Amino acid sequence: MFSNSTQKVGSKRILLFTNNDNPHAGSPQLQRQARTKASDLNETGIDLELMHLIQEGETFDVTKFYKDLLYSADDEITELPDPSEKLEELMSRVRTKDHKKRALRRIPFSLGKGLNLGVGVYTLVRSCPKPYGVKLSRNTNEELKTHSKTYLEDTGEVLMPQDLKKAQTYGGRRICFENDEVTEIKRFEEPGFYLMGFKPRASLKKYYHVKPGQFIYPDENTVSGSTTLFSALLKKCLDRGVMPICKYIPGKNFPPRFAALLPQEEELDEHKVQVTPPGFHVIILPYADDFRKVKLDETVRANTEQIDKAKDMIKKLAFTFNSESFENPVLQKYWRNIEALALDRDEPEEMKAGATADPAAKKAKTDGALAMLDAKTEAENGRLGKLTVAVLQEVCKKQGITPASKKKADLIEAINDHFGV
Repeated sequence: MFSNSTQKVGSKRILLFTNNDNPHAGSPQLQRQARTKASDLNETGIDLELMHLIQEGETFDVTKFYKDLLYSADDEITELPDPSEKLEELMSRVRTKDHKKRALRRIPFSLGKGLNLGVGVYTLVRSCPKPYGVKLSRNTNEELKTHSKTYLEDTGEVLMPQDLKKAQTYGGRRICFENDEVTEIKRFEEPGFYLMGFKPRASLKKYYHVKPGQFIYPDENTVSGSTTLFSALLKKCLDRGVMPICKYIPGKNFPPRFAALLPQEEELDEHKVQVTPPGFHVIILPYADDFRKVKLDETVRANTEQIDKAKDMIKKLAFTFNSESFENPVLQKYWRNIEALALDRDEPEEMKAGATADPAAKKAKTDGALAMLDAKTEAENGRLGKLTVAVLQEVCKKQGITPASKKKADLIEAINDHFGV
C-alpha cells in the first residue's frame, strides 16, 4: 500500500480498530505469524496503532495479544490509554493520530561538553495570513512570472550576481565584503540549544514576551537515548520549580537568542488519553537593548469610591475568554467576499461578530427570524438569497419541502419551486 503511493509521506502508520483482545486464542501459529508481521512492519518504518474499544460490561486486556505487536516509538513517553467506550471518543483519538505533528526543525540540545540530546522544535501559534495574490495576464488570464534585473546607473549595463558586492560605510569609508565573508559574519555557532544555567520559574516576567513561544520534545532519530535524558531533566525542573536558560540558535544563518525553557507536565484525562503533552515551552527572552524606559507623569490617585465602582464594573464584565472561540474577522470577510464572487451573489453574507454562539442561542435566533418571515413574499421578491441556511432549512421543514441537498442553492430552488416562482 505504501510502496504504491506516488506522494511522499512524512510518516507511515496503520490504525487497527478492534474490540477483540485475543483474536487468535486457539492458534499459536497465527499468533506467531502476527508477531512476525508486526516486527517486519516496525523494521520498515511502519507504525501499528491500536484503536481498541469495548462495549458496556466488557473488558479489553492488551496483555493477552496486542502488547507483543505494538512497538512504541522511542520518543513516546506516554502509556497506552484505556479502551474507547463511545464512538465520539474513538473519533477524537483517530483525529489526534491522523494529524501527525511535524517538527519545525530538529536540532541538538547541549547540556555540556560531550552531553547532547536531540529535540524537535514545534510551533504552537502561528499567524494565519490571507493567500498571496497572483498576477494574471489581462488578455489570456495566464499566470505571470516576474523577472528583475540590476542595471549600472551610469552606462545602463546589466549586472550579473557575481558582479555585485555588499558594503558597509564605517568612519567615512566604504568597506566591501565578498559573499562568503557576509555569510561568515552572519554565522555564529552550530544550530541548537546550549544550556547556560537555571533560574526560578518566578523570575520569568509576562512582559518578557518578544515573539510567540515554541515547544520542544525529544527526538530519538537525532540522538539515541534522548527521551530518557529529556524526561529526567523535565522531572527535576518540575520538582525544583526551575527553568533552564539556554542560548538558542535555530539555524545556520540565524542570530543567537537567549530562551527560557518553561517545563510543562503531562496531563491525562480519566481514560489515560493525553490532554497536555510533557515538554518545554521555548520562551524567547529580550536583550538589554529591547527594553524601553518609559517615563510616566504622576497622575491623580483614585479615591475609595471610584475604586469600588471600577471593581463593580470589572465584575459585571468578567467572562471566560478563549481565543479558540473567536475567528479572525479579516479572514472571514475575505473568504465571504470570495464566496460571493464565486457564487455570483450581489453581496457577501453578513459576518457574525464575536464568539461562536451556542446551539440553543442559534435556534432561538432562527425561530425569531422565522416568526417574522413571509416565505412566499420573500421568494416572489427574490430575497431568499439573503436568508441564512438555518432559516431556509426551517422554512423547508415548516412547508413540508424536501430539497435535493442542504446546500443553500438547492434550498432556494426547492422553495421557489414550491411557491411556483
